[in-house]
Amino acid sequence: MAQRFRISSAFRESPIGFGTSLNHFDADIIVIGAGPAGSAAAIAAARAGTSVMLLDRQAFPRDKPCGDLIGARAMRLARGLGIDERDLERWNRLNGVLVTADSGHLPLRPHTVVGRMALSRTDARIVPRTIFDDAMRRTALRAGATFQQAHVRTVSPWDGEGRSINAQIDGKLVTFRAPVTIVAGGYGCRVTGDLMALPAARETERPRGIAMRGYFSNVTAPAREIVFSLDSWVLPGYGWLFPLPDGRANVGIGTLVHPDESRSEHLHTLYQRYVNDPASPIASWMHAATPDAPPRTWPLDLGPRARRVAADGLLVAGESAALVGPMTGAGIAFALESGQQAGRTAAAAVKGDDPSQASLDEYATWVQRHPLAWLRAESRAHWLVSDHARLARTIALTRPLPFTPTLGARFLLHLG
Repeated sequence: MAQRFRISSAFRESPIGFGTSLNHFDADIIVIGAGPAGSAAAIAAARAGTSVMLLDRQAFPRDKPCGDLIGARAMRLARGLGIDERDLERWNRLNGVLVTADSGHLPLRPHTVVGRMALSRTDARIVPRTIFDDAMRRTALRAGATFQQAHVRTVSPWDGEGRSINAQIDGKLVTFRAPVTIVAGGYGCRVTGDLMALPAARETERPRGIAMRGYFSNVTAPAREIVFSLDSWVLPGYGWLFPLPDGRANVGIGTLVHPDESRSEHLHTLYQRYVNDPASPIASWMHAATPDAPPRTWPLDLGPRARRVAADGLLVAGESAALVGPMTGAGIAFALESGQQAGRTAAAAVKGDDPSQASLDEYATWVQRHPLAWLRAESRAHWLVSDHARLARTIALTRPLPFTPTLGARFLLHLG
């Protein structure tokens, strides 16, 4: 294997455009995508002593359409990766959840001292992705990774030593090369030809999701409580109202869509009804609200879904691997967790001079045992609440139980 080398820190935020050859590596590990999964991978790999180049087609900070819920799992992972606490301190820690349904509201907030103590370690917040993603990227830079704005077009086949990454920088074609590439480019990232999904017949087994969200001012909802709406007209999807400081909120709706069915108009109708209809479950908080900007739409590759996540010199993490919760479309915790594991596995393979699939399959095994197990459990929970009759029975059975407010809040605040 060609000798590894470390890129000078002088290049960490500077445009670069190395020419490459088959006996030269621009970094030990190249990570495609600087969102939560890519940044976590870069942090873990850099801390393990390897040189890491982080590529993303967008300049940061950048917006990412999302509900912005950074759940307790994601917060714990972000802190473990070293996120700067100053990037989190402005955003309120959540202390409850309100579920709305045809059968009435179900408040999930502790009412006793014991319940509040049990929830006290559940730190979940609403942090705009403009803030959170850039904070994670800067954490990767502090860990020693370099960052380059580049639009990756393709990743070459494995040649026995590494792969080449073909990208555009300021309109010019540039090629980078590394023993291991980690793909973390999000939904629809298809830069490799050998890690495609399984055949179409298998891919249609599960519908995909689509969501729309907008930011609003003058929202009168409680500042530390999120709203999930599971009313019959949004099932099997859901609506949300997530509070931000100063009377602002992230408000949106998500639903399911099959690949052969266009639902964009239907989604827009659902969204407008949710934010504007006087009969909407959130109408009492939205009567004086004004939109800050037009709403944005994004697709969701809901898991669990069959994916290959490891090959010779290649790993896939986060949303690119369909690690997205089927219940709420949440994927940040899965992104951080899988990115960190991918970075560790890649670093160990490079340092052991064996970036072949046999060395990287440890990551694929981990994905099966951890995030996919969680996704399968979440899928069963989603089945329970995605039907109006089942949901009504679930609420009727759980509402009288004394531990429902605390356990329900804890469960939902861990999903993001």
